[in-house]
Amino acid sequence: MKRVLTALVLVPVLIAIIGYAPPLCFLLLVAGAAVLALDEFFSLATQSGIEVFRVPAHGSSLLLLASFYGSPANAWPVLSLLVASCLLFFALGLGRGDRLPSVLPGVAATLLGLLYVSLTLGLLVVLQRSSTSWGPGRGWIFFLLLVVWFGDTAAFYTGRALGKHALAPLISPKKTIEGAVGGLFGNVLAAFLGKQIFLPEAPLIQLLLLSLLLGAVSQIGDLSESALKRGAGVKDSSNLLPGHGGMLDRIDGVLLASPVMFGYVHFVLGRH
Repeated sequence: MKRVLTALVLVPVLIAIIGYAPPLCFLLLVAGAAVLALDEFFSLATQSGIEVFRVPAHGSSLLLLASFYGSPANAWPVLSLLVASCLLFFALGLGRGDRLPSVLPGVAATLLGLLYVSLTLGLLVVLQRSSTSWGPGRGWIFFLLLVVWFGDTAAFYTGRALGKHALAPLISPKKTIEGAVGGLFGNVLAAFLGKQIFLPEAPLIQLLLLSLLLGAVSQIGDLSESALKRGAGVKDSSNLLPGHGGMLDRIDGVLLASPVMFGYVHFVLGRH
């Protein structure tokens, strides 16, 4: 019940900000999600025994998102910030007297957090301001969220009702093959709904194939975050969202699916 009530509160807010508010409001929404998810990622790293550069990484994260917003058609500011951030983390680690072998894991984990959370969410900032011949960028973001979260919900309930064969027992013992298949059916259902509601101009066959790809990648994202939590010895990334766990628990599938959605819109369709 908590899972449903939390969704009923958050979904109208997301619809209002993504679909009707100015792009700056969406940037602020993404920035807030990035702060929460990145901090949860760093907490998992710390509990796994890796010392990260938390404060400077949050600064780099916000600069990355601002670069995506300010220069959506130019990748150089983002790449330059990532390189500068990597050098900064090295300098901070070596500056406090640590030897290189002890600095490397912290630098790698901190940079991974930026790539895993901030970079992938930044792609959504660019996507929201894009347009295609089959619909505006916000329609594609709605489609992405619908596909991922329909699949996640279908996998959860199908696994509870029918699950017998473990999907990845060493990572997440409760996830089953039956749940994963049910999730893909949920992705397909979301494609039909997404076409009718958000992307009526788009060909159904392309949306169906895209939904299956997004669904498969989002399940990999879910398993990846489960591996992080298992390494840290925790069940949820935090207790932020009742019934859902933390922000990272809620958007783990979106994080890995967003580059796929971005690549489809920008390199297959060609944005305007």
